[in-house]
Amino acid sequence: MKYLTLILLFMSLPQDKQNINFGKDGCDNCQWYVVLDGVMGGRSSGAIELTNSSVVFQGSISLANNGGFASFRSDYGQYDLSQFKEVAIRYRSTGQDFAFTLNKYRRFYRPNFKADLPVTDGQWVTKNIPWEGFKRYRLGNRLSGALTTDDLKKVIRMGFISNEKKASPFNFEVDYIRFQ
Repeated sequence: MKYLTLILLFMSLPQDKQNINFGKDGCDNCQWYVVLDGVMGGRSSGAIELTNSSVVFQGSISLANNGGFASFRSDYGQYDLSQFKEVAIRYRSTGQDFAFTLNKYRRFYRPNFKADLPVTDGQWVTKNIPWEGFKRYRLGNRLSGALTTDDLKKVIRMGFISNEKKASPFNFEVDYIRFQ
């Protein structure tokens, strides 16, 4: 009986843990943080702020000193997404295209997977992205290979990153991330 209880608990965990509603009203334990190109000498800026129903990431991309990106990411954890078929993200943006990222490695130079989130000119959109819509990248360069079920079992972090290397201000707001 003890094992059955643990199995049922484990099976119910992903629904609660991996559907993320941002904002003060829905994101009690969200641990997300900003990573800018300053880690490599760049001069881009960015900050996140929780509203009552979303998270707003705003700043400016600078190409000075070999810069060119801004991101915000979840804390490390264990996210087995293999039982899902896609992710739905409700967002709006101005100034820059962004991408949603899935990482299975802690080291920044190891490959990750990302899916495009085009600029919406400030209009709310919900983008459903099937796993086939994710592409494999290493340090911003596209690689061959697709996102596999094994990769989905090993996700340790997710995030959002600017997806164009152009100097401009940006505003990127996310209501929710839902795995379905």
